[in-house]
Amino acid sequence: MSFHRIPTVLAMLGLSALLASAPAVATDVLLDFSGNICGDATNAACTNGAGIGQGYGDVAGLLDVSHRSFVTATGTTVNSSLLYWSTSYSDLMDVAWGGSNPDTHSAEFVFTPGAGYAVTLNSMDFGDYLNRNDGSSAFVLDLLTGQTLWSAGAFDAGATRLSFMPGVSSANGLVLRFGPDSYNTGIDNISLTVTAVPEPGTWVMLAAGLGVVGALRRRRETV
Repeated sequence: MSFHRIPTVLAMLGLSALLASAPAVATDVLLDFSGNICGDATNAACTNGAGIGQGYGDVAGLLDVSHRSFVTATGTTVNSSLLYWSTSYSDLMDVAWGGSNPDTHSAEFVFTPGAGYAVTLNSMDFGDYLNRNDGSSAFVLDLLTGQTLWSAGAFDAGATRLSFMPGVSSANGLVLRFGPDSYNTGIDNISLTVTAVPEPGTWVMLAAGLGVVGALRRRRETV
């Protein structure tokens, strides 16, 4: 009897070690644009129109967040960071917006995960400044391939925010763009999740460990 139990126990211990070593912890990140997030050092109090620091939203080793406004037709940068506004974008408080032209300027966020991680864009809110009904749109691209992963189509928030839940993920990184009126369109409450992506070898070893345990159990039943 001990002949069968010892290999089974060893196999289970090996499988447990594999499961313990597989990184599966998820980190949630919420960009609600509140607090002292402005200035070059991302630690200054924000006033209306102040630049949001490029360090806002970064998680060391897990996620890099960058943002800008640009000319929709050419991609030329207008502002090297998005700007802060406290209110008046529908019913939102503390939003990010960008550009200076309501017809030709868009905005974008780039979410780049650390090596061995993937980032998921869960949801975000949009509001219109003073209910101007600007008819903007939003979409999400894969940072490496440029593939469109999600599109909201044209929308007007009006007096009440519009919430979207793309639920798209990529280990390459994600690009969130909105416009062409990012001047009158504000964004808030960007919800992200960063998750470790196990190496392919980890999955192979895990599958092999499960196979060994299954074979030992079948052998024990037939003896």
